[in-house]
Amino acid sequence: MVVLVLKDLVDIVGEDFVSERPEELYLYSKDMTENFPETPDIVVMPETTEEVQKIVLFANKNKIPITPYVAGSNVGGLAIPYGKGILMDLKRMKKVIEINKKDMYIVIEPGFTFGHLRKLLDEELIEFQYSFPFAPPFSSVLVNAILQGLGNLSHKYGSMSESLNGIEVVLPNGKIARAGTCAISPYWYSRTPLPDLLGLFVGWQGTTGIATKGSICLWPKPPIITHCVVFATDPADVYNRFIFKLCRSGICQEIGGGLLNMFMSKGLLPMEELKNLIEMMGFVPRFEGLYFVNLLTLYGNTEEEVKAKYKFLVKMVNEINDQDGAQLVLLKPEDYGEMGQKMMTPMDLPIQIPGLLNRGGLTWVGSYVPLSKWLEGCIKGIEIHKKYDKIPGVLHRPMKSGHYGVLRFLIPFDKSNEKEIEEIRAMVKELAEMILDIGGVIYKMPPWVAPKIMERADPGFVSLLKKIKKTLDPNGILNPHHLGFD
Repeated sequence: MVVLVLKDLVDIVGEDFVSERPEELYLYSKDMTENFPETPDIVVMPETTEEVQKIVLFANKNKIPITPYVAGSNVGGLAIPYGKGILMDLKRMKKVIEINKKDMYIVIEPGFTFGHLRKLLDEELIEFQYSFPFAPPFSSVLVNAILQGLGNLSHKYGSMSESLNGIEVVLPNGKIARAGTCAISPYWYSRTPLPDLLGLFVGWQGTTGIATKGSICLWPKPPIITHCVVFATDPADVYNRFIFKLCRSGICQEIGGGLLNMFMSKGLLPMEELKNLIEMMGFVPRFEGLYFVNLLTLYGNTEEEVKAKYKFLVKMVNEINDQDGAQLVLLKPEDYGEMGQKMMTPMDLPIQIPGLLNRGGLTWVGSYVPLSKWLEGCIKGIEIHKKYDKIPGVLHRPMKSGHYGVLRFLIPFDKSNEKEIEEIRAMVKELAEMILDIGGVIYKMPPWVAPKIMERADPGFVSLLKKIKKTLDPNGILNPHHLGFD
């Protein structure tokens, strides 16, 4: 069977871009997480929408599963081919189709990465910015948006799916469809005022269609940007007193950070000087070794505007410390030299933390939660970490000006230790259950958590999902076993 499929796929893309060699299939069988591996039967790398269409037509006719894949860097087993069959690697599709400076968008293919985007912004679109995630530079810009990811501008703009103006997709039956104004107009400028069909594909993890083009918003880059940091020794000082006032003030373009201990203990960031500074002030962390770090970005059109925002921030911190007895420390980069300059640069570059993968494994439980429930989830998550003798790494970001927030636990582990892997599997399940209990929802949900979510979901919601999936993909060929109900 594989030989017959190989011949058909070679006829579509050429022999250099199809493989059934075990050593190459192995590379696509797993990611850095604890999720169980699975090996595809064959890998194919199309370069055009027409090639994607032909592959999907062939697979649908023969009822062969397809797993869409770009970089495989989304932590959570999202691109592991649990249906086996064909793994479709889209990294060759990396063109910029259109640049529209006046209407502030670009149209890109799925293989266009954050590394490509960084270069484009630095060299050609210097007056614009986009929201960069804490991810490797080979991660896909379009996939990040379709999977409802986040970036360093998400405090203001929300999930990156809200930056999608429109997409072109190949449906499971091989037909090509567009959603957004691009379905009617030659311009890809918006998803309104039409029926929002992007919802048929955003958040579905490639189970309803394969995106071949997408339009993303660019945002004006302000002339003046200043960064500062607020440190706390107790997350309650931030989430009971500070964060809600800060979000409602509207002075910050970006707010993000979290509880840092893992980074200090592994020596991955130059935090020792900062730790000593905090201890010299007599501040003792509520949780041993955990310091709450908040990176704040202030934007403005003039120096005076940014200075006024910073002055307001200083006043807010001082009032909270005076009235509530909190221990918030506000620092600017110049407050402690070159190390501060490095630390307070916002994560506008997609990077990997050096050394984080020294033991081969990295997993997370990432969620969007009501901002009012973040503190409860953080503290309960710390207790779960203690149960499994793991050092917490808890990330936070108020999204969309504080309408909701990111609660994410980042967990490195020894990928070669099967006992530790089993412990990690048990631990992340407890974290996921806890998040669901406090009213949060897992984003980029891994296959193991999808059934848990569906069990708790409104029955009408699940029924509608099943009907949409069955209507669009009656043969169930696209990324099977990833949504928890197939």
